[in-house]
Amino acid sequence: MEVKVTVNNDGGTVTAYEEGTQVGQLDFVFMQGGLSIEHTRTFKGHEGKGVAGDLVQAATDYAVDHNLKVRPLCSYAEAWYERHPQYSGMLV
Repeated sequence: MEVKVTVNNDGGTVTAYEEGTQVGQLDFVFMQGGLSIEHTRTFKGHEGKGVAGDLVQAATDYAVDHNLKVRPLCSYAEAWYERHPQYSGMLV
């Protein structure tokens, strides 16, 4: 699976592709000193394959690389961070 982070002035997207087909997307917006994960979705037929987890991991990696905090507003992202307590120090 290929995961791509695209950033603009207000926020960005993390998009997952499998064999050239988009299979999921995470949307985030920038906030003071961090980013807010607004929505994570896996497209029909690709559920249960770890796509959403890969999307949140990529957003987390981006935040770490850019020294940003994360606010997980999306219920999936919130649950993901509960399962990955090593990132608890970067949450707001």
